[in-house]
Amino acid sequence: MDESKRQLWEERFEEQSNSEMTIDAWCSQNQISKHTFYYWKQRIQKDKMDRVEKNTVSPLFAKLEMPATAAERITEAGLIIRWRSFEMVLTDHHDISLATQFIRQLSQS
Repeated sequence: MDESKRQLWEERFEEQSNSEMTIDAWCSQNQISKHTFYYWKQRIQKDKMDRVEKNTVSPLFAKLEMPATAAERITEAGLIIRWRSFEMVLTDHHDISLATQFIRQLSQS
């Protein structure tokens, strides 16, 4: 991906977010089609996930532990992923690649 385009669109996404305008209103004001806005948002997010995957040398495995009681649950989670009756709690920022792989697997099933 062309770095200048990626940076331009990331600046636009931040500008829209900071504007407190809806995406529809912001796109209209900036004469950008919603289709184009969402296309670039999805493309950049995919590029970011691809970079994380490329930096992962081998599959990651994590020890999963089930708390005996609700009181033992982790309260300071960095990221909680809930899907149906499953919950994944990530407390270490290094676990983001594990979360990425987990989400990809869910989206393929």
